Amino acid sequence: MKTQFICEKCGKTYATAEDAKECEANHGVLIEAHPMPGASYHHGFVYPELVYARFRNEKGEETAAEYKFFSRKDNDFSVVKKERGCNE
Repeated sequence: MKTQFICEKCGKTYATAEDAKECEANHGVLIEAHPMPGASYHHGFVYPELVYARFRNEKGEETAAEYKFFSRKDNDFSVVKKERGCNE
């Protein structure tokens, strides 16, 4: 049996806890998020079309990201990761 350590932010597996913690630190901390109103519909629910987010890494550097929502037939994160080829 082999022990694996998983980044709690992206799900990538590592051989050591230190590597997993380093990966988590590189993702940064969410500072703020702003859902933008839109007309994305999915089974009777309305979702924002975009979410703008700001992050800060362990060095205090900030960056921003834009996330666009799209509908998936499966809401299970592990299934979606496999579909997208994220098997690490």
